Amino acid sequence: MPLRLALLAALACVAAAALSAPAVAAERTGRYLVLLDEGTQARSASSAIARAGVRQEGRSIPALDIVTVDGPSKAIRALRRQPGVARVVPEYRREFRREPNDPAWTATESTGRTPGSTPLQWWLRRERFPEAWDITTGGGATVAVIDSGLDGTHPDLASSVRFGAAFGATSPLHDDDGHGTHVSGLACAATDNGTGVASAGYGCELIVIKAPQLRDGDIVQGIMLAADRGADAISMSFGGGPPSPAIDRAIDFALERDVVMVAAASNGPDQDQGSPGSQLQPGNAPDLDTGRGLVVTAVNFADRRAGTGLGPQISMAAYGFFGGGTDGPPGLLSSYPGNATPREGSLGIAGCDCRTTVDDDPRYAYLQGTSMAVPQVAAAAALIGDLNPDLSAREKLRILKESARRDAGWEPDLGWGILDAYAAVDAARREDRTDPRSVIRSRKQHRMDRRRYIRIRVRGSDPKGHTALVPSEIDYVDVYGKRQGERGYDRVRRLRKPGIAKIRISRPGVYRFYTRAVDEDRNREALPRRADLVTRVSR
Repeated sequence: MPLRLALLAALACVAAAALSAPAVAAERTGRYLVLLDEGTQARSASSAIARAGVRQEGRSIPALDIVTVDGPSKAIRALRRQPGVARVVPEYRREFRREPNDPAWTATESTGRTPGSTPLQWWLRRERFPEAWDITTGGGATVAVIDSGLDGTHPDLASSVRFGAAFGATSPLHDDDGHGTHVSGLACAATDNGTGVASAGYGCELIVIKAPQLRDGDIVQGIMLAADRGADAISMSFGGGPPSPAIDRAIDFALERDVVMVAAASNGPDQDQGSPGSQLQPGNAPDLDTGRGLVVTAVNFADRRAGTGLGPQISMAAYGFFGGGTDGPPGLLSSYPGNATPREGSLGIAGCDCRTTVDDDPRYAYLQGTSMAVPQVAAAAALIGDLNPDLSAREKLRILKESARRDAGWEPDLGWGILDAYAAVDAARREDRTDPRSVIRSRKQHRMDRRRYIRIRVRGSDPKGHTALVPSEIDYVDVYGKRQGERGYDRVRRLRKPGIAKIRISRPGVYRFYTRAVDEDRNREALPRRADLVTRVSR
């Protein structure tokens, strides 16, 4: 099949998939909305809620006779039977439908070299970044870019720079080469600002590390600075040569701080990707749980490896090319310096013909290569890190590889597959690393019944941290107790869910109790500093 027809077929498949893809389902908040019978008085509503054993959450809406409540399923069923209650329905959290207003996001290629109406920034849609942005726009995410610096006056980048440093060069906010400005724009160009292009990281910030000579010492300093400055991910669109023990130490330094490092594979069909890639993934990529970072090869519009690095050092792939020859634009569109760059040609030498305009602004260009694939993966890693900061670097690496789009497992051409930003972000928000909470309440004075039991109430919750995270439910709650004078606490009861329970008491005295909850992701509540309940039990 001719390449153009293949590209047309690929575009048709993508369009069909987009049309048939199901909408993202809304999620339950865990609360319920009580729709009262019209004219139900506030006192009657409060009585109905109290009788059922649920509690009111947030503000009521008296004008619409609606109250928000929370409670166990048994209590919710009881509430539905209360006088004055018309309906009790689950509360849902709805999804944003986010669509940036950047000109390049809505425009299509007009060169006549692309199939159909190809969006200028087609790769972001193919990697499902818009769906990921509906979960998080990375307002607190940070990507460090070790490269040739960037044009600090660029309208798509000036507001994204959080910090800059230069090693073996002067100002990090000047870019003679253009490579760093382009890579930085793919990662964190200001998005939804009505200017230029959108970026994979949407609202992420940049740590600009200018190291144009790419010396090992400069790279080591850059990695350490990025880790110390709180980068979520480090984009390294370079590589080559043998491993360096100095870079090894820097990699370990960043890994201990849970920074995701992403390096470029070779732009040729090589098995050895060179340092730092070969040190992040030293021939063990087929094992999902290995590696200290990610090595990214590049694919084209047809989802094929674009003649770039392959083999056991390849972690995954992302888009870095459109096609080849005159079959499309010469790469991916991103920001570019206002100054002239060597790749554009000089002294009569033909240049790359890569510079273009967006809304009549000439500070944009098409470049291609594995360098362009890397910042997209780094941005996705930063979105994950910002969304769920309790994840370790190795957990984030696994999520990115495991969620990548592929036909089967790891394979030499694409590693674990092509980046799927939405699948990665969605998986990350379901990783609960927050400990549940519980507390025991009862009277301070008890009288044993004839069976030597006292009644207690255990309350518990599983906080979710970031608003977009999905908490797991409490799996069980252990109750620990001791009689005054005894040395240690013993577990006296395990409850499958919070609620009212009976505790057997051996004899009268002063008793102390506390609880520890465990959620479905095996997070265990920390030991309390003191008992939740101190009660005196008499005959």
